[in-house]
Amino acid sequence: MFNVGIGEIFVILLVCLVVFGPERLPEMARQTGRLIGQLQLLTQSALDQLKDQAGPELNLPDLRVGSLGGQARDYLRELMDIDEQMVELQRERQRLRAAIDEHQERVPFDHEAT
Repeated sequence: MFNVGIGEIFVILLVCLVVFGPERLPEMARQTGRLIGQLQLLTQSALDQLKDQAGPELNLPDLRVGSLGGQARDYLRELMDIDEQMVELQRERQRLRAAIDEHQERVPFDHEAT
């Protein structure tokens, strides 16, 4: 959503510390957290209302806040399941080696030819 890196976050925190001061910064963080929570509740209620009005005939997907994040997380876990992929690759490698050994003719080696 926002393309903000670690460096930018530190700069923002430093500016907030200078502008608001160390005394008011914890209260500002609490207010920001409450605001984000209220926005999530508002968004969730709007999505629930949209789903209720659409009815079952439209067959809308799950419209919970964070469901897309969960789906993306599941997709990344599936892509990054390295252990399972490595086991599958090793099995495929063994199968291919066995097939090559089965079909490959061994070249005879003559010790006296050298």
